Amino acid sequence: MLDWDFCFKNCKYKYIIKLREKLNYGNVVHIMENNKVKHRFITGFTGLRALAVIGVILYHFNPQLFSGGYLGVPIFLTLSGYLVTDHLIGEYQQTNTFDYGNFWYKRIKKLYPTLIMMLFATAAYITFFQRNLLANLWQSIVTNLTYTYNWYEILNGQSYFQNFAGSQSPFTHLWTLAVEGQFYLIWPLIVMLILRFFNKGRHEALNQKQVLYVALGLSLFSIIEMALLYQHGVDPSRVYYGTDTRMFSILLGAALALIWPSNRIMHHAGKEQNVFFNVIGGIGLFLMAILVFTVGAQSTFLYRGGMVLFSLATVLTMWAVVANDGFWNKRLTNPIFNWIGSRSYEIYVYQLPVFVFFGDKFKDIADHQLIYGIVELLLIGVVSELSYRCIQIPFGYYDYRALFHKIIAYIKKLSKLQIVLFVILTFGMFGIIQSTLINPHQANHTQLAKRIKENSQKEKDHNKKLAEKIKSKQAIKRPQADVTEFEKEGLSATQLNEAEKFSGCAVGDSVMLSGRDDLQKIFPRLYIDAAVSRQTTDGVSTLQSLSNQGLMGKNIIIGLGTNGEIKDDTIKQIMQIAGSKRHVYWINVHVPTQPWQNTDNDTLNNAQKQYHNLTVIDWNDYIKDHPDWLYSDSTHPNQTGSVKYASFIANEILKK
Repeated sequence: MLDWDFCFKNCKYKYIIKLREKLNYGNVVHIMENNKVKHRFITGFTGLRALAVIGVILYHFNPQLFSGGYLGVPIFLTLSGYLVTDHLIGEYQQTNTFDYGNFWYKRIKKLYPTLIMMLFATAAYITFFQRNLLANLWQSIVTNLTYTYNWYEILNGQSYFQNFAGSQSPFTHLWTLAVEGQFYLIWPLIVMLILRFFNKGRHEALNQKQVLYVALGLSLFSIIEMALLYQHGVDPSRVYYGTDTRMFSILLGAALALIWPSNRIMHHAGKEQNVFFNVIGGIGLFLMAILVFTVGAQSTFLYRGGMVLFSLATVLTMWAVVANDGFWNKRLTNPIFNWIGSRSYEIYVYQLPVFVFFGDKFKDIADHQLIYGIVELLLIGVVSELSYRCIQIPFGYYDYRALFHKIIAYIKKLSKLQIVLFVILTFGMFGIIQSTLINPHQANHTQLAKRIKENSQKEKDHNKKLAEKIKSKQAIKRPQADVTEFEKEGLSATQLNEAEKFSGCAVGDSVMLSGRDDLQKIFPRLYIDAAVSRQTTDGVSTLQSLSNQGLMGKNIIIGLGTNGEIKDDTIKQIMQIAGSKRHVYWINVHVPTQPWQNTDNDTLNNAQKQYHNLTVIDWNDYIKDHPDWLYSDSTHPNQTGSVKYASFIANEILKK
């Protein structure tokens, strides 16, 4: 067996590249360490990869002319299904188990370096040159790295069929990597469970027909689901992106691996056998070509049989290539296909960003399709070659396990204090970086903050009109809808009638501001002045200002104490401004997260005994058993709590 790690450590990259291209090592499915089971390299699969990526590029280049070029994707999916399943079965036959962790380690080594480089290089370009695509950039990167991007596209209504320029996301095509990643995650586990259940020990002939039945059954389910979910005239992106509706292509490839594994080849095929497989391969390629040039990406036929037919045609072609190392395998093996196929992954991930970014800078593509198309293809080729040589080769074969052991050894040498300091500095740096991305005008965007902000603006607009009506002694009527709403909360018609005539003002902090809408509905003549972060001492000057403007009325409602200590002197000052002929209703404090809650409430209870015209409304006792009426800060009433807040205050005031 060729020791690739030895080659990597002892040869220059250019020799590794030449050797890899010569043997097409990237397409070898698996070689067992003990050399008992080998899976041969199938050169024709490289040609199929080349055809697949060519079709996708042509579709993105001109979707009108190459209307079915997107069907290159099912080729990739079917090949993946075949190669992964062939790998699974081969390893299980040899070892009676499957190393799932090693499987994923190899997948990550092969796929992640190029993907990470593409994502961050694209993000950098967007940051500097196409900032209109910054929206949701981090979500796109995270979901691509976790192989969930196709579902992100579905949930966010991102269409695959928009124009590939301007506002089109350069990541749209990566949905297929997510589907394959989910397949890599789930399918090996399914296969392992089935094989272990139906193969209790080592067998010379592995019983794997149950795996075949599951693959075909899930394929049928996926085919039916695609047909049922598709709706004519509706953007089919949900059906196009869905793992559930696209997995039949992968699973049909898996079924072929179970029927005809890669190590089964006819070395001395007869004439009839050669003719049979030549015809099978010809039928498959002919059907594929017909569909590529005739079926549009949003046609009803595609989703109700067309894509299945294309996948089956791909399976026929693959069968002819893998079973007979003859006509079609040789036709699909040539230097051009070898170069394109060996770099098909790099070409695929970079092609759409090139189209999107190029189309954004050159608006006259329709007038220069040929020359611009050549330039785009050259750009894709150059970027893909650089990525292949500078990213895929060195990082794809790097021994990350050795690096991990070195990191662990280094960490063990660090003291606990050094580790703690490193963690603190790291998280602090993340916080600093994140802070640069937050718009300070939009940072406070919680539901509570939005409600308080809206109520503050309403209060300002309402109070200006209300002040004019109060000063001119105009009648203020309550809408009937408000009457009905609060009758449901236990307020009688008599109480609501009294509340309509209730003359006075209210001075409060953010708790009152949070519930001001409903308080105003019950007391339409009440002049409410509530503000965020208002201290109790600020209430003195606010109340004095209202007195000077002639807006204090005959009653005063105070809702202060949430933000700090209530002092006896402050109460005294407020009661002096109110005078002996006005009644003061003070809503006590419910702020369980702060130490002054009980102290403030005790102070108010003592003051109530001292002043005959002071009544304490025990909001704290009422709300403590109803935390669901408050926002997550356990202090401010939410929308439901606002109604309860206003109704409770009204009941306490109007019951006497």
